[in-house]
Amino acid sequence: MKRIQDIEKLSAAELERIGADESIPVPEDFAIRLPSSRRKAFAWSAAAAVLLFAGVSAYQWAQRPKDTFQDPYLAYVAVEQAFGKLSGTVHRASEKMEAAENTMEKVNYWK
Repeated sequence: MKRIQDIEKLSAAELERIGADESIPVPEDFAIRLPSSRRKAFAWSAAAAVLLFAGVSAYQWAQRPKDTFQDPYLAYVAVEQAFGKLSGTVHRASEKMEAAENTMEKVNYWK
C-alpha cells in the first residue's frame, strides 16, 4: 500500500496505467458499496449544510437591532452622541495620519 504523499506525486499517465492494471484485485461488491457510501456522504453533507444554514440564520436573527427608544427626541440625542464619538475618532486618526506623512516626507528627503 502506498502512502498518500507517494500517490500525490504520481503523474496522470502513471495513475491511468495503475487504474488499467487488471492484475489488481477489486472486491466483487465494490460497485454495490460505492453508491451507498456516496449517498451517505451526500446525505451527511446535505444535513451539515442545513444545520449550518439554520445556525447562521438563527445567529443573524438574534443580532438584529431592537427598537429601544419610544421618544424620537431621545433617539435623535443618541444618534448625535454616536456621531460625535465617530467624529472625534476620525479627527484623531487624521491627526495621526498627518504626523505619519510628515515623518515620511522627512525620510524621503534624505533618500
